[in-house]
Amino acid sequence: MRSFEAAARHLSFTRAADELCVTPGAVSQQVKSLEGALGIALFRRLPRSLVLTDAGEAYLPAIISAFDIISKATESAAPALRGRTLRLGIAPHIARTAVSTVRKLRQAATVKEAVKLRLTDDLAELLNGKLDAMLRVSGGSHPGLHIDRLVLAGVGGSETPVVLLTHPGLAGCSEHRRLLRRLKEMA
Repeated sequence: MRSFEAAARHLSFTRAADELCVTPGAVSQQVKSLEGALGIALFRRLPRSLVLTDAGEAYLPAIISAFDIISKATESAAPALRGRTLRLGIAPHIARTAVSTVRKLRQAATVKEAVKLRLTDDLAELLNGKLDAMLRVSGGSHPGLHIDRLVLAGVGGSETPVVLLTHPGLAGCSEHRRLLRRLKEMA
């Protein structure tokens, strides 16, 4: 079901695979297995893309809701996750090209203390636990990390495609969801 949810969100087995740290073939097979168990097609597979079928569109909200309930239950059961400050690294290139977004993030971090920002593009800091998430320029492979692809407003009205990389265990927590909402609002 996680493969279906990620593939439906990205409308791509490849992007879902990046997020889930598996191969696109594995995502495709998991979705095919789910479709077989349900007896319905969830996607129309086109030459270079996916489209949700009517049955897939009807099924998706319940799956999203179920994962949200699981996330909330986990936060309730693990008090250490509740109200945790998210340590976010921002690549210096993004700080230069998406100035207003970074400024708004800094202001929000100062007011709410839910996110602590640090300018860095050192992926090792994320991998060794010094950061919880990182905003980087799109591109590259990031196995083992949850990936959200975004477009931020850049200098002079340009667009800056970025990825928000997060440890899989934190992806979906309330702080992660809040950060994603804020970034999408600023886009």
